[in-house]
Amino acid sequence: MPTRLVQSESHASGTAAFQVNGPGAAQMVQADEVEIAIVQPGPTERYLDPRNPDDPWTTSVYRFRPLAPRREGAALWLEIDYGVTYHLRANQPYKLRLRLRSAGGGGGDAEEVFTVPAALRRPAAKPTGWTPPPDPRGPLTAPLTAAEPVRPPPVPPPLPLPTEPLPQVQAEAAAEVWPPPAPMASEPLFADPPSPRVDPTPKLKPLTKLKRKVWLLPLLLLLAVGGAAAAYFVLAGGGTDSGALASMDACRREVATAPEPAAAREKAAALGQRGKLLDCQFLLYKYAGEKGDTESARTLGTWYDPDTWSKDKSPLPAPNPGEAARWHKQAAEAGDAESQFRYAMLLKLGRTDAADGPEQAQVWLRKSADQGNALAKEELAR
Repeated sequence: MPTRLVQSESHASGTAAFQVNGPGAAQMVQADEVEIAIVQPGPTERYLDPRNPDDPWTTSVYRFRPLAPRREGAALWLEIDYGVTYHLRANQPYKLRLRLRSAGGGGGDAEEVFTVPAALRRPAAKPTGWTPPPDPRGPLTAPLTAAEPVRPPPVPPPLPLPTEPLPQVQAEAAAEVWPPPAPMASEPLFADPPSPRVDPTPKLKPLTKLKRKVWLLPLLLLLAVGGAAAAYFVLAGGGTDSGALASMDACRREVATAPEPAAAREKAAALGQRGKLLDCQFLLYKYAGEKGDTESARTLGTWYDPDTWSKDKSPLPAPNPGEAARWHKQAAEAGDAESQFRYAMLLKLGRTDAADGPEQAQVWLRKSADQGNALAKEELAR
């Protein structure tokens, strides 16, 4: 293959280099003037824009300069950093478009195809702060920014110990004196008597009156326990209908009961209609798909497929053509027309490891078209 994405032992985790050979390298006369674009092929091409790590693939054309461009013999070497490699998926083909910055790219454009090796080492953390290099610079490594260590506040010096013993507090000073002391001689002999002291101890009601309300206590306690149990039963997913799957723990317990594949799929579909628990939907569909359920396999293929993957509607962080092909193939072999078309397009665009992908694609397109799939008919007509 004329172009390879290479990661040697000397590369830091996440950094790699394009090795461009052949006509593409020959067209790029000045290595330090090269700028590149990485394109995800498909019915609508999308360009990689690493400046937005949360949504890096865009239909707008975006080019940037590689790092340390150089020539080694006839090969052109272009380094890329972790901010770029993080968004590339293993075993998925991409297009590499090159042009010279001089004269606005008038030196000629070149297009190469490369595949990301499965053994590419890179950290799992999402990169932040990527900016296009104005000139060759050092690679972006992960983590990109190290947080400043939190320094504890200074500890004040201990207070000096007293040199003299503290006076002891007499218990009698805090205690209430009762009865009050006799009036002093200077006070009138017949002064108003002190107010009577109120005993703080509550007076107990007669037992005969309490008996009237004692029977209410067990009833109130029973109602409280029953209400708490009912709330836990509903929130934890103890019910039998799909609406009771209100948590991932409840979803895992549901799968552990080994339900019928169709029942698991119906619960997942019900959650989807309510827009709830994408992760639970994925778990239920995967369980049903592994049990041979065709509709579940088609749904999983749609979630993985780069042409149908959606950031908002898919539980997966990114598309995966290999997994999409696996699930669509399972549904296609079971006769599902939609998956037959989707699997054919994955084969046709080179998103699988099949050496005869284009030839197989024609077979599956015909099968899908024979079942009335309009998109398959349009693709065959091209």
